[in-house]
Amino acid sequence: MNQVPQLSPALLADHHDFLILDVREPHEWDFVHLPGSIHLPLRELPRRYQELPKDRKILCLCHHGMRSHRAAEFLASQGFTVSNLSGGIDRWALEKDPGLPRY
Repeated sequence: MNQVPQLSPALLADHHDFLILDVREPHEWDFVHLPGSIHLPLRELPRRYQELPKDRKILCLCHHGMRSHRAAEFLASQGFTVSNLSGGIDRWALEKDPGLPRY
């Protein structure tokens, strides 16, 4: 198991340094997502990870951070530079963007 950095929204001063990878299910993505993020559900990641650029730092996120942690571990094992958004999009909404819908 790879150690993946866990970043809180508060510690993430400039998320524009990252390619944001949202690994939630399509219905979750349709409800709310961060502008500029890429959607690739966790279940599709093992067969589609090659679509991601290896020359970018990737920040994985999901609803609360558990699925994205698994995604980040997988991507790290494939040679990507990756971090996980601790607390997911729900924590992002609480700490960074209270206008985002929560579920």
